[in-house]
Amino acid sequence: MSRFARRSFALGALAAPLALPAARAQSRGALRVGLGPQQPTQQDTRRVWEPLYHLVAERMGLTLALNVANDWAGIATALANEQIDVAQMGPWGYILAHVNGGARIASTMLVNGLPTYKAIIVARPGLALERFPEDARGLSMQMLDRGSTSGWLVPTHFLRSRGIDPQSFFGRYAEGASAAAAQMATVNGQVDLATGWDTHRNTMIRNGTIRADSNRVVWESEPLPNECVVVRRGAEEALRLRLGEVLAGLTEAERQMLPWPYTGFVPATHEPYRGLEQMGRDLGVLRG
Repeated sequence: MSRFARRSFALGALAAPLALPAARAQSRGALRVGLGPQQPTQQDTRRVWEPLYHLVAERMGLTLALNVANDWAGIATALANEQIDVAQMGPWGYILAHVNGGARIASTMLVNGLPTYKAIIVARPGLALERFPEDARGLSMQMLDRGSTSGWLVPTHFLRSRGIDPQSFFGRYAEGASAAAAQMATVNGQVDLATGWDTHRNTMIRNGTIRADSNRVVWESEPLPNECVVVRRGAEEALRLRLGEVLAGLTEAERQMLPWPYTGFVPATHEPYRGLEQMGRDLGVLRG
């Protein structure tokens, strides 16, 4: 799902500034969409999502300027600098973009018909662990990077709420792995525990990358709001509302363009994401 900070987003030449049909623009503007590395390569990400956003832009009376970043930090930076109008982001990425860059949410994505998913912690096969986290002291833990909702924010908040400092509680603690690498590290016995999220693990199982018994879920969070589609700080409110309407109004046939397990979109407000924002404040990551 949103990494502010160090790396820049290499954008090609962008089309003319957005011209909103509702404002009766005199020329056909561009809907500038930014995507993070949602698929294994930039080319794969473009191939999977470009048809959908072409349809959305056309339905809004706009042309599409689609840019795919190498990393999530690039998307957050591009939004904050208003180099793009729209981005598809993880929930924690949206919170960072909202608090630090004024981004506003337009839609929440549906996974198997639901607007929620769960953070998980998995254990390597055969690990004797009757109680979590109590019995996990001294074990090795692999977390994802600090821009990840389910791979860092939510499990870290859970552990801290139990009086546990992850970096001293676990025998070997690391951050920064990709979701797939973290899952495979437990499957291969390289680490005892790893963070992730249920949608991603289920996709790996469905694709045959791992089996359901390749590792074991030892903890899961309460339902969390899904990935979302957001607009830049300076975008007109009419654009945000229209974008949400178009995405929610996709026909059943058009929703077939979405990669499994995404099944559609619903218009969204910030409210379901406030809990994640509070977690960030509790951990001292968000201020102001």
